[in-house]
Amino acid sequence: MFVVINSAISVDGKICTKTGESKISSDLDLKRVHKLRCSVDGILVGISTVLKDDPLLSIRLIKCTKAKKTPTRIIIDSNARIPLDSKIVKTAKDIDTVIAVTKGAPRDKLDMLRANNLRIIVSGEQGKKVNLDKAFGQLETKFGIKKILVEGGGEINWSIIKNNLFDEIIVTISPLIIGGRDATTLTEGIGFDKIKKCVKLELSKIHKSNNGEIVVHYNNIGK
Repeated sequence: MFVVINSAISVDGKICTKTGESKISSDLDLKRVHKLRCSVDGILVGISTVLKDDPLLSIRLIKCTKAKKTPTRIIIDSNARIPLDSKIVKTAKDIDTVIAVTKGAPRDKLDMLRANNLRIIVSGEQGKKVNLDKAFGQLETKFGIKKILVEGGGEINWSIIKNNLFDEIIVTISPLIIGGRDATTLTEGIGFDKIKKCVKLELSKIHKSNNGEIVVHYNNIGK
């Protein structure tokens, strides 16, 4: 499986303000993201993104001629907290959607999700988080998903990075300084304690837009 992390950050590495406002990308960059969605089999976010932003995770800003269908939406949701009135659930009859949960997810909630056309994979023990490595394996073997675009927040980014499960990371650096100790960064979690443990990257491409945004592509050379 090929995994791409995509995110937009301020110059100081924030993906949102301390109040949660996250509209950092320009309209031009959002079109780039929707074009990128056309090239993948699945779009992945964590449950925190769903609860905060209630996204649709579809392709809207461009005409996607290469994709045979809208990419499968993948929600990492250990305890099946996704609201039944969320856009994701309401549109699952039209857009293929998979929820990855643990053995601790309530069975009655899973039954309701299945009744709303969502597909469920179980990966991880009760009281723990979804085992992403195993979940990715299930997504590939059960559903044929071979390329995933991660559009989550700092926690899901960290979970994927610390487990070395990504192949490429694309970051749009917007000409903004946000600041704030409580503003979420590109990766959250506990972080690496030694430089030698950090994931090593190789710059593969860089693009500067007329509006001052810089899009950088890095390959994971340690996977």
